[in-house]
Amino acid sequence: MNFNYDRYFDTLKTLVSNNAITDNDSGLKKNIDFIIHYLEELDFDIEIHAKEHATPVIYAHRKSVNSDFRLGMYAHYDVEPTDEQQWYTPSTVLTQKEDRIFGRGVADNLGILLMRFQAVEYMVEQQKVPEIHWLFQGQEEIQSPLAHQLFPKLDIGAVDIWLEETGYFDISTLRQRYLILNENQTTHEVLEKAKELLPEMEFTSYSEYRSLTKFDPCPFLNHILKNTAYLAIGPNDEYSNIHMPNESLSIPLIEKSYDQMVSILGM
Repeated sequence: MNFNYDRYFDTLKTLVSNNAITDNDSGLKKNIDFIIHYLEELDFDIEIHAKEHATPVIYAHRKSVNSDFRLGMYAHYDVEPTDEQQWYTPSTVLTQKEDRIFGRGVADNLGILLMRFQAVEYMVEQQKVPEIHWLFQGQEEIQSPLAHQLFPKLDIGAVDIWLEETGYFDISTLRQRYLILNENQTTHEVLEKAKELLPEMEFTSYSEYRSLTKFDPCPFLNHILKNTAYLAIGPNDEYSNIHMPNESLSIPLIEKSYDQMVSILGM
């Protein structure tokens, strides 16, 4: 489905090098500028909600093209500091080793954010896009103070399902894990699209009825989701090392997650 890995790697390399930790205003601004520019290129309407001494909340909405589906997505663009001495390679230098890419923030959440951007871009080119509501925040790694303040006040349109910032594969058992809340018919239709693409990798799947484990109370879960269908799906696995040195993503799982995202967007 036209996943351009070389372009993905080069773009993610820049995002990782921005070093968007809490006390690096320059790096955070670079990630913000990247998101806003990409959203503008994809014809999203953008609201930027900012307060002094806080990275902004970004709410983006795009009208549908040849689709009645309404999709919500959540993401964050800041990254967690780690112990640089324990990295095999510099944490802000994206590095490929065999079938994995290593860099601070790739699994939480920059690599998934970029993969979804490229999937939306592809579907825009195909002229089939659902109505999309996309929320971004930049304080996820410091307990999301601005998002907790602003999310309850946002006027966000209704969606059929919300996608969590990422999801998970069990590499050891060759299974993809889906986390589900507020299950309904849309949930089944989305999962049917996702599962269609697993057999070629010799993967199966399983579901758990809970939200993604978070390190702090999540403003998206607390203020936005409510009774809407929820699905956590994405390329993380047991070797991703989120919030730890040598954070990484599997290249085959990035590619598979891209294909699944394209398939879901095409509903």
